[in-house]
Amino acid sequence: MREGDWDIKKIGKDICTVQRYLGAESELIVPDRIGGLMPVEIGRGFLKKSNKVESVSIPKTVDYIDPAAFMTWKNVRSVKADGRKLRSKEGILYDGSLRNLVFYPPKSDVVDYEAPETLRRVAEGAFSAGTRLRTFAFHDSFDGFSAAPSDCPLLESFIALGNGVLSVRDSVLFKDHTLLFYPPRRAASEYSIPDGTEAIAPSSVPLFPSSLRSLHVPYSLKGGLEESARNVAAIDVEFGNPRYKSVEGVLFSSKDRKLLVYPEGKEDGLYMVPKGTSAIASRAFSGAKAHTVILPSSVVHIEAEAFASSEIESLVIPMTVMDMDIRALYGMERIRNIYVEPRSVADVYLSGSFLSDKARYIGSV
Repeated sequence: MREGDWDIKKIGKDICTVQRYLGAESELIVPDRIGGLMPVEIGRGFLKKSNKVESVSIPKTVDYIDPAAFMTWKNVRSVKADGRKLRSKEGILYDGSLRNLVFYPPKSDVVDYEAPETLRRVAEGAFSAGTRLRTFAFHDSFDGFSAAPSDCPLLESFIALGNGVLSVRDSVLFKDHTLLFYPPRRAASEYSIPDGTEAIAPSSVPLFPSSLRSLHVPYSLKGGLEESARNVAAIDVEFGNPRYKSVEGVLFSSKDRKLLVYPEGKEDGLYMVPKGTSAIASRAFSGAKAHTVILPSSVVHIEAEAFASSEIESLVIPMTVMDMDIRALYGMERIRNIYVEPRSVADVYLSGSFLSDKARYIGSV
């Protein structure tokens, strides 16, 4: 229901959720009573996308803010709170115990951040509006950092102020034998993942920035490389790695020779996939800049969206390909010609697809 500049929802006898602020103030003060009701929560749609709110004062009555709400707080420079569940320090919002960083204002003047000694983790959504954060220093108690590279695009380095669960090596954040986060603005064109690193933390987006021209992978790494390294120009895997192998900067699986990642930064006009390659993984060529790709006769399987969002204009598929996912060629926006052999699996696949006008016949590959 509407009460002045506030859209609220009654959730109890005398309490409510603040669903949306409808006004135009830049210095926003949430009152402790709205329409006779006490606000205890702030909903995900609290601020409009076009808002110009620069500071937010939260009353002691509010115990919870939906993490999704922070995505639209893009102009906020400071938050004020002094409640039991939410508390601010230097304009940055924490939970009441200062153990969880709840929201880091994107326009905060604190670009070189030192966490309170009590801080344990960064909560989901804390950086979702993006920040100007440059360095992040933490103490022994800190054990969790949750963010995507796009959430803190100016971050240059982590600094460990003790010997806790998390450690820092060359400005990069680790937990035990897992690489957790690579600062997007770390000043380097090459990076060697330290020996002994066994995994890279799961991520839905590439963890390493496109500024990296070369990523060196140690023998010890066992997982997490496929998505995290997609943006770089070249991937170099140490000989003997049981999980991965690289050939001229391209990432393959060691055992079955599946092509996993053709790096987005690699700039071949023509790429001939090495003989012996058995399969093309899902989104293996996503973002690839190669204009022509030729698959060898050893390839038997092509997974879903293997070439999606690439710049590939010509693709050669041999007779040996016996298994193509129904979405194998989805997302090929720039494709002009797909060369196949008559009556091959690829020919049958194309004959009934939206790419049938792209098919051309060739001899054996």
